Amino acid sequence: MSKQEFTHIFPLSVRWGDADVYGHINNVEFVRYIESGRVAYCEDVMSLNLQVGMESGWVLADMHCTYLQQVHYPALLEVRTRISKLSNKSATVLANIYCEGKEEPALTSKGVIVWFDMLRQQSAPIPEHIKAKISAFETSVEQ
Repeated sequence: MSKQEFTHIFPLSVRWGDADVYGHINNVEFVRYIESGRVAYCEDVMSLNLQVGMESGWVLADMHCTYLQQVHYPALLEVRTRISKLSNKSATVLANIYCEGKEEPALTSKGVIVWFDMLRQQSAPIPEHIKAKISAFETSVEQ
């Protein structure tokens, strides 16, 4: 997937403490970067204000990452995120991380998020207004 196919961009500065003993950014930090991009997508696209005590919302059910390039401090990154598929209760979320000015990603990721009823502690159908906001924002979404 090309850089231009991603619909949401979250800029991020690498912190000194994100580096490991080998001098490159630790793999777990990339997972946090993807999370930050996903949260920003929820806030910006779906108008969801994620907070403690929510009665329903997204939970991450699965995520796969492919690490393609090392990143070192200092670096400015772009976390590019998009939803590629919507189902009744879940969505497939893609994310790539790019170093500023680069066309090839340092990391690619594919995950599944599930709409979750926090009170009943079970998955639930994605509200229609959330589906509509995603569909209006994305250039194409498989359903």
